[in-house]
Amino acid sequence: MIAFATGSLCAFATLTIWLEVSYAERCFEAAILLLAAVAGWRGTGVVAGALTVVALWGPFQLITGASVVPYETSYASLRWAALLATFLLVYGALDDQKLRLQARTWLAAFGGLFTIFATAQAYTSHGSYFWLFPSDQPEVFGPFQNQNNYAAFMELTLPLTLWEALKPGRYRILWLTLAAVMAASVVASGSRAGSALIALEIPAVLLVAYRSKHFTRGQVAGAAAQMALVAALCISATGWETLEHRLRAANPFLYRGEMLHSAIAMAKDRPWTGFGLGTFPAVYPAYADFDNGYTVNHAHNDWAEWAAEGGLPFVLLLAAIAAASSLAAIRSGWGLGLVAIYVHGFVDFPMQRTGVVIWVSVLGAMLAVQHRHHRDRREHHAPGDAAGAQGSLISQIQFAE
Repeated sequence: MIAFATGSLCAFATLTIWLEVSYAERCFEAAILLLAAVAGWRGTGVVAGALTVVALWGPFQLITGASVVPYETSYASLRWAALLATFLLVYGALDDQKLRLQARTWLAAFGGLFTIFATAQAYTSHGSYFWLFPSDQPEVFGPFQNQNNYAAFMELTLPLTLWEALKPGRYRILWLTLAAVMAASVVASGSRAGSALIALEIPAVLLVAYRSKHFTRGQVAGAAAQMALVAALCISATGWETLEHRLRAANPFLYRGEMLHSAIAMAKDRPWTGFGLGTFPAVYPAYADFDNGYTVNHAHNDWAEWAAEGGLPFVLLLAAIAAASSLAAIRSGWGLGLVAIYVHGFVDFPMQRTGVVIWVSVLGAMLAVQHRHHRDRREHHAPGDAAGAQGSLISQIQFAE
């Protein structure tokens, strides 16, 4: 019940990400915090501990007067508290292995069905969200205002879908097709970083599966060939003209270098406390190197923006979380989307949107609880004996599932 409620709230956060007003985000934060209060806070380990400190960083800035815009820091603190609550809820709710596997399957299905809806909307809605609400853009993928945010969500869920496609069963081709459509839709959206990361994710997932010994080499080789064929057909159908046009741009990182330089300058001025979480748009004009007539809300580099807002200790805590999660993600195969989005954060701002970053908390918690069970099984069996060897082999196989 807790797992279903948490997943539903996270889906709500994603489906309402297009709303420019913040009431939907506030509703999500209030609901997830209330659910965590009712269900109880449960979570241990490096990631949970570091994320707890991160969630307390905003209140620390408010108490010490480090924030230059307390109003914005208050709302940013709510977001980080919601991310912590989501992590702890998922960590506690998915203690059972069967439920954990079901949750992964449901998330993979959500990503696959989402991409069908988003692709259909992009080509038939004339730039309207849900075919009803104009976006002032020629095309939009799902509820995302930004094609890079859409690509980031696909980066998180595609490895899960592809992992399902590797399992034997009558739905194998369906999962494979969904994964191919996900990859093709990112190419069609024109996201350069997203397309590059998706192109790296697919062989990386297959490589982990190949080395895990959970799947036969024939299964992996067959899936790789089928994936390549179906993805090529899907890309031919959806097109890659937008991506090609953006790749031909004389300066693909126009203005992003200047924004990065400004964010680094901000971080240098307040290296220990930052200017306050959520304050980048307010402080940036004082450090701007150019003016193109548009408001700059983000640095297009999550890590630099976090350094400017939270200081060096804050960004180091987040780097520790990313490192711990990435190690578990690489071992799992299906969690490689976390690695992709952490890398994507160096050239864009996928983790500044609640509807995207909330799934980072979900996947991080799923990996953390699975890693804990894997570690407990190893410690339960004494090394060197037959039971220990058998337990180690079983734990490796279950971890790869």
